[in-house]
Amino acid sequence: MADFKILGGTDPAIQSLGKMTQGLGFPLRDVEPSTSGGAVNVVVERMLDANSFVDQTPTGIGVATQISFGDAQTETAFELEADGTLTCLVADEYVWRAKLVVGKDSGGNAVAQIYIRTLVNGVQAGPSSQVIIDSNRAEIPVDLEGTAFIDAGDVITFEFIRDTDGDDDGELRAGNPDVAGWAPSPSARLTIDRFIAVQP
Repeated sequence: MADFKILGGTDPAIQSLGKMTQGLGFPLRDVEPSTSGGAVNVVVERMLDANSFVDQTPTGIGVATQISFGDAQTETAFELEADGTLTCLVADEYVWRAKLVVGKDSGGNAVAQIYIRTLVNGVQAGPSSQVIIDSNRAEIPVDLEGTAFIDAGDVITFEFIRDTDGDDDGELRAGNPDVAGWAPSPSARLTIDRFIAVQP
């Protein structure tokens, strides 16, 4: 659970704060004035936190590959399968964030052209994201974010593909630091949050 405070010169005890949370990824909501003054908190609950710590490689050019986010897990509102299939169990408004690391380490002059997309019930939702890598060795983090009301039973998946306009190269890459005490970097990470309330 996370709290976000409203900062500024307005005293919540005597003046309405209007609407907020636009920058947090949630739709605008009314913030009621506090009866006692002081901080106002936006309360958000983490519903899912999943990571894959293995490289994920397509089988070939032009072949869509479903993105995995690690081991299967079942939480209160979502069920995640090991292949990355996500099923909503409780209808609500959610914010999801996916962080992917697109990389190329094959050398040569190959140009990796990768597209990433989100699907809801098998239908693409929103635009694709594109990454082009023409260096011999590079890794580029990609952040995806969405806000939506998700019904119970809805199935969400993420895919990436080596586009036919590029070469047969590029994958999602995990990292394991040699430095002691540092955690590994996932090839794919997915978090889902739910808005709970605005508390004076």
